Parts: sequence; C-alpha cells; structure tokens
Amino acid sequence: MGNLPEGYGWSDIRSYTSLKGKTFQLADEDPAAPVLVGTAGLPEGSRRSCRVTLKPMLARITLRSIACDFTGRSYAGERLQDVRAYLTYAVDVYSPFDPDVVPASWVNAGRLDESGTAALSHPETVLRDVATSLGGRIRPSLDFYCYPNPSDGTEFGQPVTRLVIEGRLRGTTYYYPIDLPGLKADVQYRMDVTLTRAGTTDPDIPAAAGTILLESTVMDWDGREWNDVHFS
Repeated sequence: MGNLPEGYGWSDIRSYTSLKGKTFQLADEDPAAPVLVGTAGLPEGSRRSCRVTLKPMLARITLRSIACDFTGRSYAGERLQDVRAYLTYAVDVYSPFDPDVVPASWVNAGRLDESGTAALSHPETVLRDVATSLGGRIRPSLDFYCYPNPSDGTEFGQPVTRLVIEGRLRGTTYYYPIDLPGLKADVQYRMDVTLTRAGTTDPDIPAAAGTILLESTVMDWDGREWNDVHFS
C-alpha cells in the first residue's frame, strides 16, 4: 500500500480474515496523494519475489464542460445562477481487500450535507463551485473523487452514487442529478453536460428525460480510453 493516512496501523493483522476487515475513510483521502492498494499471491512456502501494482482506491469524476441551453422555454436566454456541483451517496468507508462488501454509509446521503462535507480533510473531494452565472459552455474541468460503489440504483437500500449540479433559476433552486452506476476504483469518468430546462426541486429525484444532455467518456485513471457513452 502507498500514501497511507498518518498513524494508520497494522498491528492487529493476524490473518487474511483480519486483513480483509481493514477499511479506509473518504474523510482521510487526499486527492493529490490518494491511498494506493494492490494485491499479489505466491504459492505456500514459496520464497520467490513478486511485483505488486499499486492503484488508487478512488474513482475520479471530471466535469469537463457544462452549458445551459434553454432554447424554446419561457425562460430562454436566462442564466443559471450560483452553480455548484457535488457528489451524493459518496461511499464513506471502503474495504479494499473485501470489495464485495455492500456500502453502508455515505457522504451526502441523498443531498448535500454542508457540515459533513466540511469535516472532510479535503472538502473539494466531493464539492466544487462551478460558476456564479452559467449560460454558454464553459470548461471548468473540475475533479471529484469517491470510493467505488457497485450499485446501479435498482436494488432497495443500495443507492447509486450521483454527481448533482445545483443552481438557481428565477429565484428557485433546481437540481440536476447524474447517476454514476457501477462506479469503479482507478477509473476516470469525464463528462460534458448541457442543461436544457429547469431541473428537479429535490436532488434525490431524477430529472425528466431530456433535461440533462450528457456525453461521458470512461477511461483508466492514467488516461487510456476504453468506453464511450452517449445518452440524453
């Protein structure tokens, strides 16, 4: 492992079972130096050396560009004000040696928790300001980080991680939730977003079809593309 939090101990490890019980918290992560993990196996009794590749436990979600296009609406030409973006249902505790464990706690469970986010060592991990006033396309290239979440949102009690865009239009706060199903570690998700109408009034409720136009590229953390997704 690499970039371990200060004071992280291993004195309680006596077996592989106890190793699988080791957990890390998002509150301790530093996006500039994420905790790195890796595993390798050797036959019993072997004295041969082995190489372990260390990779981040985090997923990186990048809001590469964003625009408002309210053409055809009664508020065409207006701008979204005080725009910010944040992750909801960001997995709070992760077990890298037992990745099949179902997440049980989250940062921003369903909506932004200002005090909980401020308690993170790096609040910018899950919360970023986007623009004071948003109209035409801008390219902020804002990065967000969280632990893997295998949920696709279809099973009760296993919420999907979301990137939520928030802003005010005509004095009302609207939300634009973007689901991130099957979120994986050591993967980067790059997004170009266009907002076409007023969003929802609850960040935990999906927006109507066509409200968010999204182009998303999924690639390895080191930048190697492996999938393109386009939907509206």
